[in-house]
Amino acid sequence: MRKLVIAFGIVLGLYVLMSCSKIDEFGLDKNTTLEEALVRLDEIQNDIQDMIADKSCNGGGDCKVLVYGKKACGGPSTYVIYGSNVDEALLEKKSNEYTALQDEVNRRFGLISDCSIMAVPEVTCVDGKCVIVEL
Repeated sequence: MRKLVIAFGIVLGLYVLMSCSKIDEFGLDKNTTLEEALVRLDEIQNDIQDMIADKSCNGGGDCKVLVYGKKACGGPSTYVIYGSNVDEALLEKKSNEYTALQDEVNRRFGLISDCSIMAVPEVTCVDGKCVIVEL
């Protein structure tokens, strides 16, 4: 009888573990709603915006453009300009995280997007600040 109770306990424990929502590498689980996923994307986007807030530069070579994100029909979804005072390794990590999550959200929720090709701007340093070159 005792072996039966132990076996039942083990089976019950495995069932409970298997039925728990598993969090994936994007911080989502099978019950995550689109709204919750979009909030997570906004959080990463805000982190990126905070990282690139200082657009100071000493010359045109200090200014760069980072293209990232993933439209549902392919191609990047956004870009940011930034100056020389950015931890580029961390910025790249955050942008890769955003891109992977946006791709997963598009796939998981069947989102669609325009299929326009995004023009990547030219940037330069004007008065010590990175700006987009106006043509």
